[in-house]
Parts: sequence; structure tokens; C-alpha cells
Amino acid sequence: MNPAPAHLEAKLRFGWDFTVGQIAAMVAGILIGFAWANWLSPIHGIGAAVTGVYVGGLPVAAGFVASQTEFDLGAVVLSAVRWRRTGGRFLPGAGACAGYAVLADHDDRGGGDEPALLDSDLLWGAS
Repeated sequence: MNPAPAHLEAKLRFGWDFTVGQIAAMVAGILIGFAWANWLSPIHGIGAAVTGVYVGGLPVAAGFVASQTEFDLGAVVLSAVRWRRTGGRFLPGAGACAGYAVLADHDDRGGGDEPALLDSDLLWGAS
């Protein structure tokens, strides 16, 4: 069996040894920087050009950092959506409380067999 050459098993790269995602981030950064400097910037002239370089560099920097680290944007977004959709999240304030009360074996209060209920409005109500 003949092993495949190393360049066939490496990531897809074009020119300057950049990946496809890095090239896409560079193109997006150039387009965003150009759009900022020409149409969106509240500053005109050389100030727009300088801020356009910085604004255009944001997607490029994010693309390079994400490609060099173990950051997975898809997994972060999916976990945030999954957490948001769960029904077990707690909301502040009074709500319906159904629980139990711990009573001593020799309760001398002389009460009945009624279960103790927690009054959540008393706890969370306005003072």
C-alpha cells in the first residue's frame, strides 16, 4: 500500500497558506471596512478611512482566532438555544410552590393532619 502524499491529507488551503475560512474572513473584512468607510461612518475623510480599517479588521481577527483555537461557534449557539428553550429554568418572583414540610415526631402544637403550605406571596411580596 502506498501512503498518500502529505499535501493531500492536509486542510484545503489557497495561496499564502490560508484556509478557506480565513480567506472568507478577509474578504468579509475588506467589504465591511469599505462599506463602513464609504456609507456608514459618521466621520468623513481620513477619519472614516482609519475607522474603516479597524472595523474591517474585526471579522478578520475573529476568523483567525476561531481557526487557531478550539472555539466552535456552532456548538456555542446550539447550546445557548437549547438552554433558552428548556422549561426547567427558574424565574424570579413568587410562583406556584408544591412541596413538603418536615415535622418533628413529637409535634406538640395539637394541630390536625393538614400539610404545611408555603405562602410564596408572603415571601416575595412587596414590603
